[in-house]
Amino acid sequence: MNKRFWNAIIILVVLVMIAAPVSAQENANSVQINYVACGDAGVINVSGTLLAGWDIYYQLFDSAGGAGNALSSLRQLSVDGSYAVSERLPYANGATLGAGATGSARVLIARDTNSSSVDFQTTVNDVNDGCSNPQNAAASSVDTGSGAPSGSGASAAVRILAPGSGFLNPNLEQEEVVFVGARPSLQFRSQTPGLVFAECDGFQLATPGLVYDTDSVTIFWSWFTRTSAQMDQHLATAQYSVRLNTALLDNVTRSEPGRRGGVNTWVFFQSTVGNLQPGHYEVEYKLSWSEPHFDGYDDYGPGTENPELTGRCNFNILRNPDGVNVTTYNLKYFPTDYPVHDLLPGQ
Repeated sequence: MNKRFWNAIIILVVLVMIAAPVSAQENANSVQINYVACGDAGVINVSGTLLAGWDIYYQLFDSAGGAGNALSSLRQLSVDGSYAVSERLPYANGATLGAGATGSARVLIARDTNSSSVDFQTTVNDVNDGCSNPQNAAASSVDTGSGAPSGSGASAAVRILAPGSGFLNPNLEQEEVVFVGARPSLQFRSQTPGLVFAECDGFQLATPGLVYDTDSVTIFWSWFTRTSAQMDQHLATAQYSVRLNTALLDNVTRSEPGRRGGVNTWVFFQSTVGNLQPGHYEVEYKLSWSEPHFDGYDDYGPGTENPELTGRCNFNILRNPDGVNVTTYNLKYFPTDYPVHDLLPGQ
């Protein structure tokens, strides 16, 4: 028997056992998965039964067990009732998986409006020993946002899209909640130094890492919607307030709305603050709307369950290790010794 299909049978048996406690209940969610890791894409085949209000989400990685680097954003497959669908998803940013390397797919069943509301989840591994065609009817997943910076369905361990192209911190890997020894992220130096996501405290892969006073600091945030019309509505009603150590950011620029990584329409805001004096800094992010707004996933604004969104990003500026004397500090933003939302700690 072909090794790939023998592995697939083993995987399916294991997954049925994992899902059994849920499937044993009447009218419950179930999923069977066959994942094929190819050199430039992943082929995911899923079948089972889903209740109304639930969807399949998945993300591809270049190591076993959902570890290593993400090869895709978190994707959402919308199915209802009995289903059997497949998708061939090219890896993000032209990434590849070497022959003989192990890739994996993290698959979860979660609410169709909130990927963090999970029924059950698992990971499936496969060795790149050749590709195969999808087994079921073709389906197209939706990009939930590679971290979903300000929309619904946010996931704290997915990649954050950066302004322009690519991802924030492409060289940062996910860490376990429990970690033995010093965390690598504590001494992490990003390949995008000085690029700071305004809500980084809520996203593991968004930590600014080691930032020096010679780095030009740019603070950014973003929003995505299912359709361009929903983006127009968002831009017409959104009210942003973003501050750095209590001082309002100025010279904020906005990108033109466009498609990134899937069918979603994205927009990016950014403010380049330049060189900062060594010390502690905190970004305060607030977003409200003058009218109710539906982004294709959830409702926001007055009279909804999400009248306002808030977030923070705490980071330090260190003196550069080369001893360069910086004469271009932006003196509008003064450093502190602790997070500015707690100016009087202990009181």
